[in-house]
Amino acid sequence: MSNNPFINTMNILHAILFTTVISCFLIACASTPPSKTLPQAKIAVESINHANYRKHVKNEIEAVKSKLKDAQAAEAEKQHALAEQHAQQILVDVELIRIKTQRLTIDQEVKEIEHSVRNLNEELKWREPIQVAPLN
Repeated sequence: MSNNPFINTMNILHAILFTTVISCFLIACASTPPSKTLPQAKIAVESINHANYRKHVKNEIEAVKSKLKDAQAAEAEKQHALAEQHAQQILVDVELIRIKTQRLTIDQEVKEIEHSVRNLNEELKWREPIQVAPLN
């Protein structure tokens, strides 16, 4: 052991520096919490996974399911920021799927109503007017 105070001070400074660097690294690793949006994204994907949506936007649903798998994989690998980014994109995509499905459903209903109106108009054209006798 050396009695040189300069060497002892250097060892202490190195130990403090090493401890500081390790502490900063651990804080940086722990600073990104797990995705809070990922559970919401999973529920959102499950909510659109039924026949009414699949009938209209099957490809979009498959793409969202794929993004969910990517988000879950990122979360499992502790890539919380990436998982959060995927989860937020999933929520946006699910909302777009809902809006698109609503629009397509409304378009279909409008076509059915227009068809019914055309049928009624055709029926009115070929029916003869009914003659009503006065009640005297």
